[in-house]
Amino acid sequence: MSRGKKQRTLGSLMTVLERAPRKQERLADPTSKESRRKKSQELRKKPKAVHARVRATQSATERDTNAGRKGTRHGGPLANKIRQLNAVQRERARNAGE
Repeated sequence: MSRGKKQRTLGSLMTVLERAPRKQERLADPTSKESRRKKSQELRKKPKAVHARVRATQSATERDTNAGRKGTRHGGPLANKIRQLNAVQRERARNAGE
């Protein structure tokens, strides 16, 4: 004697939509999982990075001096090179004018 195979049956007849709702339709429904998830993501506060928290508590000049810029906001090797080239050009213009 062989056993009969179990078959999947619908417990209660449910209405089947001809097409699944689009994502925008799901987001428009305030009770859907997608819209609730999106709303909670927007409300969630994102933690700031450590360096962003430190920078928020410091003033601009303090930040610059800590970064080794000697109190200027525009520092670094390229800025120094440009300043030197500008100084050389000014010197040449003074010598040419005299």
